[in-house]
Amino acid sequence: MNNDAEKYEEKIWERLGWLGAVLVVFGYYLNANLCLSSWCVWVVGNILVAGYSVRKKAYPTAVMSIVIALMNIYGYFKWV
Repeated sequence: MNNDAEKYEEKIWERLGWLGAVLVVFGYYLNANLCLSSWCVWVVGNILVAGYSVRKKAYPTAVMSIVIALMNIYGYFKWV
């Protein structure tokens, strides 16, 4: 039973990682179309990628995603 729970949890993390990647790409699309919401989409996407990266012990990618999320927050307030 415990093995099934671990597989389920891993599948959730994998899907969250993919969702984060899709949101980051969608954020680029929104930004290219000058949508203010692009910054919020980017923040959520980068946080999800960071969480997935920590889970996979890909710490450089996690740090990069967090730094980019902080830059996204800065960009949002600079754009407003």
